[in-house]
Amino acid sequence: MTAPDDGCEVMVPRGPAGAYIRLSGLRRPHGDALVCLVVGAEAPGLSATIGVETLNGDGLAEYVQSLEEGFRGWQGERTWASFRRDVEIRAAHLGRSIRLAWTLRFPEWDADWTATVEVHVSPGEELKGFAADVTRFLEGS
Repeated sequence: MTAPDDGCEVMVPRGPAGAYIRLSGLRRPHGDALVCLVVGAEAPGLSATIGVETLNGDGLAEYVQSLEEGFRGWQGERTWASFRRDVEIRAAHLGRSIRLAWTLRFPEWDADWTATVEVHVSPGEELKGFAADVTRFLEGS
């Protein structure tokens, strides 16, 4: 079993009213394609954390790279979800910013909850840095 890399995390830029997302705790528990990480969402009056299992990141690095490559804009929303759909990202290009709506889901029969937090990132260097940080984080597995 590989221990979590507690020194490695990604902070998604702060959104309206100080909201943010944190990716941390990356580990590969069986040495195979299963990659686990922790996703935390913080906003005024909200603190939610969920453990997420992915298969080699479920294409998250490619997703954020595609956002960076499309920094000039796109129509509609671009979405990504973990294979169990416990984390979903919806990105919309608003011109001067990109809205990233992160939804965390905990679908247990006795404690079901969903939390969505929006953060904004500027197209260009801020988006490029975010995409690079996520890619580096996931490569740490």
